[in-house]
Amino acid sequence: MFKSVFRSMALCLSLLVAVVSVPFTATAASAPISVVLDGQKLSFDVPPQVIGGATMIPYSALTKKLGATLSSDPKSKKLKVKRGNTTVELTVGSTQATVNGQSVKLDAKAVEKNGRTLVPLRFLGEAFGLWVNWNGSTKTVSLETKRTIEHAMGKTTLTSVPKRVVVLFNGMVDVSLTLGVKPVGAVESWVQQPWYHYLRADMGGVKSLGTELQPNLEAIVALKPDLIIGAKTRHEKIYDQLSAIAPTIYASELFNWKANMDMAAKAMNTEDKATVFMNDWNKRVADFKSKLGDKANMEVSIVRFQEDSSARFYVTGFAGTILQELGLKRPKAQQVDGKVVVDLDSQEQIPLLDGDIIFDITSGIGGGGEIESQQEWQQNPLWKNLKGVKNGKYYKVNDITWNMSGGATAAKMMLDDLYFYFDM
Repeated sequence: MFKSVFRSMALCLSLLVAVVSVPFTATAASAPISVVLDGQKLSFDVPPQVIGGATMIPYSALTKKLGATLSSDPKSKKLKVKRGNTTVELTVGSTQATVNGQSVKLDAKAVEKNGRTLVPLRFLGEAFGLWVNWNGSTKTVSLETKRTIEHAMGKTTLTSVPKRVVVLFNGMVDVSLTLGVKPVGAVESWVQQPWYHYLRADMGGVKSLGTELQPNLEAIVALKPDLIIGAKTRHEKIYDQLSAIAPTIYASELFNWKANMDMAAKAMNTEDKATVFMNDWNKRVADFKSKLGDKANMEVSIVRFQEDSSARFYVTGFAGTILQELGLKRPKAQQVDGKVVVDLDSQEQIPLLDGDIIFDITSGIGGGGEIESQQEWQQNPLWKNLKGVKNGKYYKVNDITWNMSGGATAAKMMLDDLYFYFDM
């Protein structure tokens, strides 16, 4: 399913490229393309233009601003640009280039126009670790040589787009893959180790870094990351240690997948992919709400049984916030301010679990203690009197995508489930 999500995203991105390219070409004469580097507008004797769907610029103007060294061979028409530890080589008329000796296929061929060599802007920017963003309303490409990310522990400044990312909580593993970035290292999933089944096909070669509660610092050092993403509620005490290894940013809340994706996208130069994902999400949320009709009055309960023979209902959390966004009501007894979950230690409290629809996110994986607890509570006559149970609206759902993962693709999979259970 994860692969299918990526295929859908790839299609959306293709459409986005097409949409972005059309106004470039159609309005090139009346609305020239502007290029801004670190807030300063660049000037060109040959203006930037769209060729073959790619924004092309005279390479010398940008590379000089970047402090790069330039060399060319008129006979072979080969160009070489060196900045720091990065060397880019390309040939006029070819879509093949190399970055530090590694072959790369360009979106468009380098071309000669009016005595200047034009190269694909995004390629050159990304090759040198720049953040590249397009503003369609102003016809402006913004380039940044550094970017400051605000996060739960303050601010962290990155001096190059990260290429070796380490992820230290489950939700961010999902988010990273959703944004098309495979981490070099990640903590293991809570169950189905090393990675949740729905993610596993895309995690080949990723180094396991232990558990979310106790990541392996030595293994992180060995990976030589250029960005570490953790969570304040999990890793606050080791923030200084991680920051000494590589630039480190922290999520404020584990299950706030939207904020976490926004933070990661800004750091990893994948804001375009995040925008495509969120546009699709918002469209589906609006569609779901429009189809609810009378079902919007139904009260929804999320419950879980624990291995210590207790039970709980969720007030917010990952699934709870999604229900809220969809406009679904919660039982009055479960509207507890300031609580993510409310734990129940007595079966006499079973009526507090009631709802017109009851979703059960008890884990079916592990030692079996949670399933035993679930069976004990459900043998009580009070359970059988719950509205959701009596009306056949009690559903056991995927505890990974509804609770444990906490990522963007998991949210989409949960929404798919809700379409099914609400018969839409």
